Amino acid sequence: MRKNIRFYAVALFIIIASCAVITVNIYFPEKDVKEAYKNLEKELMTTDKKMEDVKPEGKPGGKPESSIRFEFVPAAYAQEAGLADKISEIVKKMADVVNAYKEMGARIADTDRLRDSGTVGEGKNGLLIEREKSLSPADKRIVDAENENRKTVMRGMAKAIIRINRVPENEENLRQVMPQAVEQFAAIRRDSAKKGWWIQDAGGNWGKK
Repeated sequence: MRKNIRFYAVALFIIIASCAVITVNIYFPEKDVKEAYKNLEKELMTTDKKMEDVKPEGKPGGKPESSIRFEFVPAAYAQEAGLADKISEIVKKMADVVNAYKEMGARIADTDRLRDSGTVGEGKNGLLIEREKSLSPADKRIVDAENENRKTVMRGMAKAIIRINRVPENEENLRQVMPQAVEQFAAIRRDSAKKGWWIQDAGGNWGKK
């Protein structure tokens, strides 16, 4: 009887151990990510004519590369010079992110108009937030489309960080990196905001720049 109890105890321990979640610590180079965001905006949020020269790289035949193909930077060299450029290059091979930047650039006049009016502000989550319930249906669509693009950009940056860390690109690791990707994107939105725009600080407080 005692042997049976010991056997079941060992078996239970093995089952629990096999189900345990191992948390992977992912290095997040804040300074390089912020620089990469700025570089990507400068390069990709441009006119359609210029965008012809900025296309996601792909395999012969014009098909974009599979997301399964990782481009890694060894963790030991995470702080090496040029890391921001390497992050940017990884992101530029994500067709959905490139398209998101292109669409954001095409509607910049509309988003500026809404921010100038004060009806929307730059939220701490990196998204445009409606501050006054006075948006027309057309302007609401502009805000919704802008925010969808921003979510794509932030998720793309999170994926790039996962790849340079050489860890699996799964939802668990994305959830770990996303808050920092969002934080840096939101910081850029605050830094680049024009005088008079409403911005939300990290604590959730609103104020005019």
